[in-house]
Amino acid sequence: MSGVSAEPAAVQPGATHSDARVLAHEVIEFLIVHALHPSPINYAVAYEYRMGGDAALNARVDAHLAADKRLDDLLMRELYDEHLAIEQFRNLRGLGGSLQELVDGLIGDISEAGEHASGFHSAVENNISLLKRRNDSEAVTAIAADLLAATAKVHSSNTTLKARLDSADQEARKLRDELERHRREALSDPLTGLLNRRGMEYHLDEMAVSGAREPLSVVVLDIDHFKRINDTYGHAVGDVVIRHVAKVMRTAVCPEDVTVRFGGEEFVILMPRRSLHEAEVLAESIRVKVERLRLIRRQDKLALDPFTVSLGVASRHDDEAFDGIFERADKALYAAKNSGRNRVLTELALD
Repeated sequence: MSGVSAEPAAVQPGATHSDARVLAHEVIEFLIVHALHPSPINYAVAYEYRMGGDAALNARVDAHLAADKRLDDLLMRELYDEHLAIEQFRNLRGLGGSLQELVDGLIGDISEAGEHASGFHSAVENNISLLKRRNDSEAVTAIAADLLAATAKVHSSNTTLKARLDSADQEARKLRDELERHRREALSDPLTGLLNRRGMEYHLDEMAVSGAREPLSVVVLDIDHFKRINDTYGHAVGDVVIRHVAKVMRTAVCPEDVTVRFGGEEFVILMPRRSLHEAEVLAESIRVKVERLRLIRRQDKLALDPFTVSLGVASRHDDEAFDGIFERADKALYAAKNSGRNRVLTELALD
């Protein structure tokens, strides 16, 4: 199999159905050539790549292939999450709440209308009694009776409509819950249950909306020699290693900390209102716990060689944006790797 695929041909506006069919065949051929399962996610990424509409996505695929690396479902999922799904997710944000607000408003309006009709019904009924007591003309009494019948009918109609809207409200709640489930899935990494990169971006957006930038420390973690683990034991064991590292992270952090699988064997921890020293202490505890892990392959009871992680730590300076913190934490991570791996370095080591 060739390391680099043919240059994708962008489909121009006004393309014909024939062009679309050609593109579809090219996408299928791409999946076959790279031994990728034709799942919706793989097809979507391959389609976007062949379309040539996302320069960043194409650059990443081309670089991966140029390095003679194999495309796999995990990478395709990461590309989908990073380049394609974010807009779909943004379109869904708040949809469930807006839908519920709409139904709640409709029910409130109808309830109010029903109350008004009921009050009008009572007022007319009282006036009829008053007319009868005063021996007013039969014509006025008949008019009032007609009005009473009409309002009774309106009241009955509103009651029926409210019952139907109550039923619609239940359906809307179910739909909102379903949207919330899809939202959670869109934000989560399926292998580890941690947030994915899109989930981290959503969390950072929420933090930005809340107002002033609070103190924030960031830990970036990478599994040492992870390619060697995959090459030695296979990708299934590599997945198990990733899950165990994620479990160590999840059990080590505080409830307000945010754990993220950033991509591949790289992870991120967001630590609001935590100092650089506190983040360094947490990072060291994770490093030690991972170093002490002893895993055994289930099918043949083979004990895996111990593995380690390297971690970089940085904290917010003044009113700094997240990108600056992350960049320093990432540089500290690579400084840790370049100085021997299996260690924690903070941004102070960069000075």
